[in-house]
Amino acid sequence: MQVKRYEVSSISEALTKIKEDMGSDAIILSAKKINNTSDSAIEVMAARDENAPIQGKGFVNSLPPESRRPTENQQDIYKFISGEISELKEIIRSGQKEKSLGAELEELKETMDKFFDILGARKRKSNPDINSKVYYQMLACGFTRASACRIMEEIGSQISSRDQLTEEIALQIVEKFVIKSLPVMNKSKEEKRIKAYVGATGVGKTTTLAKLAARYSLMGKKSVGLITIDTFRIAAIEQLRTYAKIMGIRMEVASTKESFQKSLHLLSDKDIVLIDTPGRSCVDDGYLGIMDTMLHNKNIETNLLVSTTASEDNLLDIVTKYSPFNYDNLIITKIDESRRFGILYDVINKARKPVSFLTCGQNVPHDIEEVTPQKMASLIMSGVIH
Repeated sequence: MQVKRYEVSSISEALTKIKEDMGSDAIILSAKKINNTSDSAIEVMAARDENAPIQGKGFVNSLPPESRRPTENQQDIYKFISGEISELKEIIRSGQKEKSLGAELEELKETMDKFFDILGARKRKSNPDINSKVYYQMLACGFTRASACRIMEEIGSQISSRDQLTEEIALQIVEKFVIKSLPVMNKSKEEKRIKAYVGATGVGKTTTLAKLAARYSLMGKKSVGLITIDTFRIAAIEQLRTYAKIMGIRMEVASTKESFQKSLHLLSDKDIVLIDTPGRSCVDDGYLGIMDTMLHNKNIETNLLVSTTASEDNLLDIVTKYSPFNYDNLIITKIDESRRFGILYDVINKARKPVSFLTCGQNVPHDIEEVTPQKMASLIMSGVIH
């Protein structure tokens, strides 16, 4: 495979140069902005099969027709692309803010999507029809193209070793792979007494906290205390106070690090202490710094809540922006408001943290369920928990 680097001022200029140098069979591997000159520039990496004759006509970003089989060179290109796909997405997002690059980067994204479609559906020479059906079924479940391609690559040997393979059996192989790749809760570790719940605005922290309080006190027969440091929203305090009154649970309000430590001391006789935190934009770094200062304690278990109603980019951004908390677990909320859950595979693997609970409604103390990788995989693949 021949790979060449170009430094240009626009994608259009890159397309022209690549076509002239490498022919229409070349494809773009990556594009990123560089700031080593006074003017903004773009670094573009392109590749072509060095054994193939150079074609002078056509478009540089056109993909092989559906009838063409994937070659080893295509597989090499896929491996190269998969390592840079996250950076490419970031380029596309930032490029959308700049009118001069927006349309060109969107075209590049569309080209990459087509590339993944072809490569994912036709990755293996054996069982091409099954491969195609399984790949597109994964996309229908909400998996990203990159993840679907990676999984098809990993399970390829299992599929090719079967003489008679149905789509149902192939999807079961995918589900087993998903189960094995998800992080598992460490049941051998002693459960921490103090638990904090963090997340963006509207993710359902207060309601989830009330469900867990009821779970521990009414079902687990444990003494429970509540602390809210969400003093930004009076309604949140009153909502949690109402829940606490109904369940007969003591609740403290803390607005500073000192009052927070005092609240922990007042609830030192409780078996479980649950901490509600304010919801803020995940880009509010000042807020995250203050929260980290209050919750930075090895004796506190931190749980990050993410909602299935958020976009793919937002979900992936949240697990990154909240990483300074060194959260222990994920809690997935509002699964009753979504129908496709494949993106959760990327979210969980990016966070590399286990999912402890799923919530599926507003009813307290119900509408919350403890999960395992098996249940999580079932939700991701079929939209229901078995």
